[in-house]
Amino acid sequence: MRKKILLLALCILMLAGVITPSFTAAAQGPTYTAMQDTYYTKDNCVVYAEPTYTSIVLTTIGANVPVSVIGMYSNGWYRINIGVICYVKVDSLTTAGAIGISNAADAQVADAKRTADELGYEFVYLTLNKEKIIKKDIFNSYIGRKVILYAKIDDELGVSFKMLYNDKVKKDINLNYIKTVTTGGMGDRVVYFDFIEDTELFGQIAIFQFREGYDKAVDIEINDLKDTYLPIYMNTYYTEFSEFAYAPVTQVSDMRIIEYEIPNSLTDKQREKMANLRKGIKYQSYDDKDYRNSINGRLRKDTEYVDYEYK
Repeated sequence: MRKKILLLALCILMLAGVITPSFTAAAQGPTYTAMQDTYYTKDNCVVYAEPTYTSIVLTTIGANVPVSVIGMYSNGWYRINIGVICYVKVDSLTTAGAIGISNAADAQVADAKRTADELGYEFVYLTLNKEKIIKKDIFNSYIGRKVILYAKIDDELGVSFKMLYNDKVKKDINLNYIKTVTTGGMGDRVVYFDFIEDTELFGQIAIFQFREGYDKAVDIEINDLKDTYLPIYMNTYYTEFSEFAYAPVTQVSDMRIIEYEIPNSLTDKQREKMANLRKGIKYQSYDDKDYRNSINGRLRKDTEYVDYEYK
């Protein structure tokens, strides 16, 4: 009798094992987020028919081609529209615009790249959209890398962002400006660059590149973000033997350029100073402790100062 009971219990357990549903959790698929943005291809960007390596390869695209990104999968794929819906790996596109130099003969761009090469920095050329705005997530994605981001604003003005610290910008960088030009009685030319929206860069340095022609002296005054009524006078920037003058600053804000002819050739010390400015080393008149305190610590992290008494 006991054996029959045990046998019956065993049969019941075996039967229960057959009909009891499995509670093993099914693997959850990747999530999808809709997007609508334009990104740029890196070199040898492989385009797939489906978001998997085993799907058909439709084509391979070269560098710097804009593509419309319409979605992203959490497992590392973008959904794009290039006339047909297809897919690429996330690391084959960049949100930063074109990588490399679009026109090696462009003096502005070549000059900025030369600076990066001399410093041993990676050079990234940012293609600006028609709004001339660098999105903060794009800018911040380069923080922590030894890199110079370059944006050609127009034929007269460019800017290199020398990434030095881990401080992130809190808003997009708007590079639109209103330009006003006046000419003085002595032939001096005053140019105002009034930026639409001021942006503090904290520790990062922006090296503005002004095309001013040969044999010019350029006084640059930059408004402080906290005391906008008080321009920060930067020392004279000479452009002897160069097409450009440079203003290394830690903010994007209004600038006044006073341009006049150089009466004499530059000294070796002045030429050395000009080379340092091009690399983002900052000089300021009367740059002592009291002066720095008077501008409310806006330049608090510029460790690349060179003490210099302007003569």
